[in-house]
Amino acid sequence: MNHALHRGLQENIKLVPIDLPNRPAWFKEKVNPANKVPALEHNGKIMGESLDLIKYVDSNFEGPSLYPLDPEKRDFGEDMLKYVDTTFTKVVFGSFKGDPAKDTAPVFDHLENALQKFDDGPFFLGDLSLVDVAYIPFVQRFQVFLGEVFKYDITAGRPKLAAWIEEMNKMVAYTQTITDSEYVINFFKNVLEHRPASLDATADPPALFDGTTRLYTSYGCPYAQRVWITRNFKGLQEKIKLVPLNLGNRPAWYKDTVYPENKVPALEHNGKIIGESLDLIKYLDNTFEGPSLFPEDQAKREFGEELLKYTDTFTKTMWASLKGDPFTETAPVLDYLENALYKFDDGPFFLGQFSLVDIAYIPFIERFQIALNELFKCDITVERPKLSAWIEEMNKIDAYVQTKTDSKEIVEIFKRKLMVRSYEYCFGSLLDLNLTRVFILAVRKQALSSEVYEQLDGLWI
Repeated sequence: MNHALHRGLQENIKLVPIDLPNRPAWFKEKVNPANKVPALEHNGKIMGESLDLIKYVDSNFEGPSLYPLDPEKRDFGEDMLKYVDTTFTKVVFGSFKGDPAKDTAPVFDHLENALQKFDDGPFFLGDLSLVDVAYIPFVQRFQVFLGEVFKYDITAGRPKLAAWIEEMNKMVAYTQTITDSEYVINFFKNVLEHRPASLDATADPPALFDGTTRLYTSYGCPYAQRVWITRNFKGLQEKIKLVPLNLGNRPAWYKDTVYPENKVPALEHNGKIIGESLDLIKYLDNTFEGPSLFPEDQAKREFGEELLKYTDTFTKTMWASLKGDPFTETAPVLDYLENALYKFDDGPFFLGQFSLVDIAYIPFIERFQIALNELFKCDITVERPKLSAWIEEMNKIDAYVQTKTDSKEIVEIFKRKLMVRSYEYCFGSLLDLNLTRVFILAVRKQALSSEVYEQLDGLWI
């Protein structure tokens, strides 16, 4: 919208605002099958993706050009446009779960340095360009939210960035589109969602069966994450309360009075407890309001059920590969997913549009992509373009991003699993005291958790 206004196209391009949490069915069915904004209807066709659209508007409509002819500036501009989505926004959004001042410093410093590249104006390419248009909506929101919630001033020590923001605020085409600060803060707070502390063996139970709907979960559990994503996508944050548990030291009352299976996830609703993640995501989709996550189309429903059943094969194969050769052993199941993503061409997800199938797989893909790459240098997306594109699209879904586990934590969890399995092999098969000593030393060098040390040290007795 910034770009169309700057070019004076208010009369040529009509705005059609969409209420995203309650978007009309016709938008997906007749306008943009991806069901996302922005989308431009022009000359009988629909186009999407904001960076593509600002270039399209600049090239196809009258008004001042927003991209320089100078080759050096154009090349640098392309670099900056790639950086905004691939790195800048991801890093800043990711920082909300950690230390924003520290985690965002590299990307804000990158912008500060970029603004020193050309000295013929206060903007990224000297004069106002598509690069400025691409960054300002995010910088505006991040500046407001980080300043208000984390008391972090993104312009401190960055005079060029501060001057650029000041200049952007003189651009009427931009100021006409600014989102209210209070709205920005509330929006990001909802996206973040405060994570309650995990309950351990010392914690008192909640007031069970008092009419409150509760999701018993664990932040690191991929099965529980499925239900958490479904809850968030359907906008049920106020109706379903999170009750996170410390699985390593879970409270006795959970098994005794809540869920005898003693697993997560479990849902407390209408005086009963329901478990099993695949059953629960269907239950939430069918029982609660919010956008439907399973299509009406019969072919899609049948294929969706097949894919949901296949998740067990997928996860078992992926876990088992950690004991052998992940490159060869995971190939069949990853190729199965790659081929499945070709089935429907009306969107980038397994059933075309985002569904329970995507929710069922993403917690595991998230973990295995990180761990296999870090520990085995195995990139699961190599020669799997559909899978790669699917992961990219999933990372645009707020309901999923809100639930992600820190990548460092994932790696440590997998290291512990690998170490414990190696320990089981050493002690269960070899029973070699010298090897035992070496292995325990190796574990200590890895600085793994006390839980692993205790398992190993007990065998010295």
